[in-house]
Amino acid sequence: SSSSSSSSARPRHACAAPLRPGRAPQRDTRRWFKVRGTPDAPVKPGVGDAPRAASWAWSSRFDALATFALAGVGGGGFAGGGAGGGVVVADVCCGHALLALGMCEREEVEKVIAIDRSELELVVARQNVRRGGEVVGEAAVSARVALREGDGLAAIEPNERLDIVVIAGVGGNTMTRILTDGGLALDGVRQGVMRLVLNPPAKDAAQMRRWCAANGWEITNESLVVENGTMHVILCVDRNSSGACELSMRDEIIGPLLSKQSSDLVKLYIKKRLEWVREVRRQASQNLQRLKRQATPDAMAIAEGEITVKHYDDMEEVLLDAMGISIEDQKRRVEEQFQESMKRGFQGFVEGDRELRDGELVYKTIDPAESDGRLGYCRGFLSGEEADSLLRSLLESPPVEWAQRSIVVWQPEENVTKEVIQPRLVSWAGDIPYKYSGQTLDPVQVSPVLATLMARVEEKCGASFNHILLNRYRDGMDSMALHADDEPELGRNAIIAAISLGHTRRFDVQIKNKTKSKTSIFLENGSLMVMDGALQHTHYHGVPKNHVPVEGERINITFRLLKGPPGWREGDDDDDDE
Repeated sequence: SSSSSSSSARPRHACAAPLRPGRAPQRDTRRWFKVRGTPDAPVKPGVGDAPRAASWAWSSRFDALATFALAGVGGGGFAGGGAGGGVVVADVCCGHALLALGMCEREEVEKVIAIDRSELELVVARQNVRRGGEVVGEAAVSARVALREGDGLAAIEPNERLDIVVIAGVGGNTMTRILTDGGLALDGVRQGVMRLVLNPPAKDAAQMRRWCAANGWEITNESLVVENGTMHVILCVDRNSSGACELSMRDEIIGPLLSKQSSDLVKLYIKKRLEWVREVRRQASQNLQRLKRQATPDAMAIAEGEITVKHYDDMEEVLLDAMGISIEDQKRRVEEQFQESMKRGFQGFVEGDRELRDGELVYKTIDPAESDGRLGYCRGFLSGEEADSLLRSLLESPPVEWAQRSIVVWQPEENVTKEVIQPRLVSWAGDIPYKYSGQTLDPVQVSPVLATLMARVEEKCGASFNHILLNRYRDGMDSMALHADDEPELGRNAIIAAISLGHTRRFDVQIKNKTKSKTSIFLENGSLMVMDGALQHTHYHGVPKNHVPVEGERINITFRLLKGPPGWREGDDDDDDE
């Protein structure tokens, strides 16, 4: 119905993980609300408290659902109920009918209609009904529990009395469909229902609060329950005589009643919610970047993507505020953590706590027990102005037009080679063809600007180069997998140098032996990095994806000395001399 989508200003499915072109949506969303280190609520609320008809499997979650459903019934706190005061409850998506069995003993209940679309679920439900009847009496159970096969409230006749609807164990989209199709939206036909008790996945709680507010239902109680290591949100909503209303973002994503509580479980829920928001924000940002990269960008889709990303940013700010953290404090903390990571990465390049000096090339032997392979670093090899100017020039006028090329890579898990698209753009220049990963880069004249730059690098490194490879990282999604530059044409113990332009990226060096120990440094704008010794023979290196959004592009200019064309081997020159 139109009323069920009244919050059209917000992105569609704003509280669900965004879909990515050509990829399936993330399914294992429950993992974001796993509760480690926090014990489950007891399976049974207490000795003698579990209803006898379902005592063998009654849980704290079932107990909370039943308590919410029957709160105030028979005592003047609930507007529904028949002439005798008893209520008719629909347990939709009932599964094994345990909730219905647990409620049928309550004197406030006239009947529970347990509905499920799965015949297999209902087979088990019938077995449970027989088992419950053996405990409390078959007549008592059969008179109060009715099992029906059907899709949602379609199993209830239009003129059949119904006071309370409970839906648990299904996602938010399914829940809203059942409610809307069942006539419980603002303009729905089933006006006799006065209460809903909803148990959506924790990630979909905001979606359900928004639907309820837009369709004339007021949240009267909220609860968090941990069961089997997973956090559950339970909502109790009663029909609002004032009609539709709108919740604030804080009330929508945390809850108007939960947000006023300060229990450890609520704090954990907010923390988990923040982790989830950051993950789906990352996915939405990646989706937006893909849309912008398309040959013919879809302006409308890009605008919607920008709205979605902004919405997640707003959600993060609300959640941080609920934790007592301002967005400015959060940014400061992230920057401090980043600076600390950079500092740790450069340990061993200089003695003690001395800072790296601009223009100073320093080296570190990565794994002395394994090889003499070294990593060198020079901060500020190019000034900020030089680096920015060169970045702009290469983005506009590369030696070869930027392209995303196919390469052949080894897949050790499958023991096969596989052709893939490089997750970055490349260009190159040099007098000798260069072959790597199944592709050959034909000779291209080195421009005067790059020739001058190469001469400066040669002077700094004390080495000679004749080939330049440029890798363009458009955003944090572009990356370079772990690999070694050990092509025969480079000879033994090749010296490879690289200049970084643009945003800072992490650079990993990992040993090839079974320990897989890893060293990471951060390549800054205008910096020079050098690899020499046996590093290419004993270690891999790569640039991992950056899961934190980055602004602007990055170009890495790599300098190599090719000793011959593809197929050249160490010793070929000696054979020629003979």
